[in-house]
Amino acid sequence: MKVVEASSEVADSAGKSALPVRILRRLKADADLRRAWLFRAMMAAEIAAGVVAFALVVPDFSGDWHLFLLLLSLNLIAERYPTSIYGDSEITIGFVFTTSIICLFGAPGVAISGALEATARRVGRNPLMSSVYVRNVFRAVLTYVCAALVYEWVSVAPPPAVTLDVVFGALAATVVAFAISALLVTLSVSLRSGQPVAQVWENHRWIAPHFLALGVVGIGLTAAYLGLGFWGIAAFLVPALMLQVSTRQYVARTAEHVEQLKRQNKALEAANIQIRSVSDELRVTYDSTLVALVNALEARDQETKGHSVRVARYMVTIAESLGVKPGTQEWTDMHHGALLHDVGKIGVVDSILRKPGKLTPEEWHFMRQHPEIGFKILREVPFLRGAAEIVLAHHERWDGQGYPRGLREEEIPLGARIFAVVDTFDTMTSDRVYRKALSPPESLEEILRCSGTQFDPLVVEAFLEIYTAWVEEWEELHGRRAAVRSAA
Repeated sequence: MKVVEASSEVADSAGKSALPVRILRRLKADADLRRAWLFRAMMAAEIAAGVVAFALVVPDFSGDWHLFLLLLSLNLIAERYPTSIYGDSEITIGFVFTTSIICLFGAPGVAISGALEATARRVGRNPLMSSVYVRNVFRAVLTYVCAALVYEWVSVAPPPAVTLDVVFGALAATVVAFAISALLVTLSVSLRSGQPVAQVWENHRWIAPHFLALGVVGIGLTAAYLGLGFWGIAAFLVPALMLQVSTRQYVARTAEHVEQLKRQNKALEAANIQIRSVSDELRVTYDSTLVALVNALEARDQETKGHSVRVARYMVTIAESLGVKPGTQEWTDMHHGALLHDVGKIGVVDSILRKPGKLTPEEWHFMRQHPEIGFKILREVPFLRGAAEIVLAHHERWDGQGYPRGLREEEIPLGARIFAVVDTFDTMTSDRVYRKALSPPESLEEILRCSGTQFDPLVVEAFLEIYTAWVEEWEELHGRRAAVRSAA
């Protein structure tokens, strides 16, 4: 039974970010080069070990040449005509005869048969003179010699009869042969393709019980010969051949269904790609619609122009630093909530909303209703219900002195706690009719002063980590505005 080593390509992760693309490509190229050198080193080591094993054991060959040639011929025929398992792997019953050769001829016999197996599989299909062919020859030699040595450590070759020592020795040889073969194939495929070792093993571990079953059948073939001679082998060939035929028939009957499943899977993958594309387009459309709505709302008050977009960007930056993954529902709700935090001001009359001076207590009563008005508007839209909760709580305070519900500490949604900090920073660093903008250091001092009362201390700590980058953006923005005013 053999596993076909299929090559695969490693996905290029450099497309995730435009800035470090050259660095990521260089790192990937270096990793590919290291894997290529390791692959060549492993191949050379397998060949060298196989050559040494062959040279050490073959001179000690002894036994009935007629029996050996019969078992060898049966093994090569089986290896020559494997059963393809849906194009991914190949299985044969050749290990049945390999097990019998191990029991009857030991390491010298199986070294010869192992070397010829690769030739039988390759003649007429692939070039013989290649490094891969040579590696496969001596990989088989190394694997089977190790298995035979384990057998000879437990039992004797050839045995006078099938005893428990023979059974245990043959089973141990089967386990060793599979373990070495699986290890070498898994490492080879992993180095060549870049796939993790565990993933490659997952694709091939299903062969283990079949390998063990063929070893058991090989013990039966040995017992048939020891009991009945060549007639025992002839009689035993019938169930062995029926095993091969039944396997081929089963695969043939299920192959059509497997191919159909593969076609359906490809169709599902294509449909999934199309659905993701449509979903992305809808998301872009939603976001564009929300930004247009925000711009329409801010048209009522030119002083706050761009405020919601900036706050939304600040919001998700801090959210990501606190462990909220981009693109998740929580992240999206925070972004939408920040964009639409003032949507409830639709219900506030212009005389209050645009009043240049301080508001009276009665006017404040009406102004403080805008979180609830915004919540009632957004909760009717299914994809904005999470954002509605942030809008409702965006004027709550860490100490419970906020409105409209007087929530405190972690009763306040995380998005609303983050919003309170970024909204305050952007508001204080922007001009208003009733005051000039504060400088970033002055705004920072106020935020630090209110940490633990108005603001969540954890959010303030996250704010400090990205404060410098925001200041640079603020200075660039105000520099452009100053240049525009000078030009006018």
